[in-house]
Amino acid sequence: MYWYVTWWHDDGTVEQLQDPSRGRVREADGRNAEPSAGLIDSQSVRTADTVPAGTRGFDAGKKAKGRKRVVVTDTLGLLLAVHVVAANIQDRDGAKPLLLWTRLDHQGVQRI
Repeated sequence: MYWYVTWWHDDGTVEQLQDPSRGRVREADGRNAEPSAGLIDSQSVRTADTVPAGTRGFDAGKKAKGRKRVVVTDTLGLLLAVHVVAANIQDRDGAKPLLLWTRLDHQGVQRI
């Protein structure tokens, strides 16, 4: 499964499916297809011991050893950007690439 997801991500298949679908869902809800605001959040997730040590860390606040996923969604909760980092990475540091990606991919977003 990982191989397929990576392949589809790299060749643009995921983006070709996700972006038009998001626009249709937003329009069905009476909104513009392109969002103007987004929400950012992170969540630490425990990982198995088989996950390489270089890609996981310890989140002292949550007392969790694993990874942290940082996401930007629109106000309907539809994904705009995702970044996965080691759990010991501060939220502000994990958010920096996401803010850039959101700005580049969704230029209509004015507020996060």
